[in-house]
This record gives sequence, C-alpha cells and structure tokens, in this order.
Amino acid sequence: MRIIRRLGMYLSLTIISVVHAIRYWTDFSTNPIQGVRIILVQERRVILVSHWYAPWAWTLPGGGVQKNEKPEDAAIREAREETGFTVKSLAGEIGRYQGRWGRGDLIAVYYTGDFGGSLALKPNLEIMGRCWFDIDTLPEEISPANRRRIEAYRDGVRGETGKW
Repeated sequence: MRIIRRLGMYLSLTIISVVHAIRYWTDFSTNPIQGVRIILVQERRVILVSHWYAPWAWTLPGGGVQKNEKPEDAAIREAREETGFTVKSLAGEIGRYQGRWGRGDLIAVYYTGDFGGSLALKPNLEIMGRCWFDIDTLPEEISPANRRRIEAYRDGVRGETGKW
C-alpha cells in the first residue's frame, strides 16, 4: 500500500509539473516572479491542499502571478481561493526559488499567521482537499519542494535562494 501511495504522489507531482509548464510557456507577463506559495501557520500547524488533477500529493496553497499583479497580492489571492482564509497581512518571505523552466520561472514563498475566516471545506473546481498538519510531522505524500520550504520556515530561514 505504501508503494502505491508513493507512486500516486509522484504521478501527481508529474501532473503538477506539466500544469506549471503550460502556465510558464503561455504566460507572457513581464513579472520576474511567475509563481507563489504561501505558508499559513497557526499554533505550529500548516495548511496543505490537494488538487483534483493531482489527488495523491499535498502542496502549499499557491499558483501563478497574474499580469500586473504583485506577487504578494497573488499569494493573498491564492490563499483565499484555495483555503477560504482571508490573509490580513504577510509576515515575510522565506525565499525565491528557480523553477525547472529557466530564468523566467521564479517562485516566491511567503508566510503569515495573520489570517481570518474559516477553512473552506467545500471542494471547488481546483482544490479537492484542505487539511491542517503539524509542522513537525508533515504527511509522507507532500511535495518534496514544499516540505523543504516548510522546514525552512520552521527553522527560521529567511531570504533563501536556490532551486525549487
């Protein structure tokens, strides 16, 4: 069973990678940051989401930066769309990471504990599931890159750069 879950996670991550590649190759924005992720943290717990098109992997809420949108605003928008929470302010940025598709594929990761509302339990067209996880015991089926970003947050890393 564990092998099947692991294969499902890698299949999901491949699908997510294809979706991001399509976004990258069809987005003609001049914004240097193409994607964002946001760590919503409360009492040493973080929220992760699962997508309909990649149901076997947990990821941080996030997505693409729209034309003429600030990356910070994109992170706040994605948090609301994917979790139902309204972010009041961002506390900071963990870092900026080079994606797989070249110099124009840059992902910024933000964090905050300043949000309100309630977790949207109703699935939508993109997100299948949302769940809180203890920051020290993340699920096995989490994207490895997302795991590294959460661990960086937990360990106090700020201003990090590198590969996604």
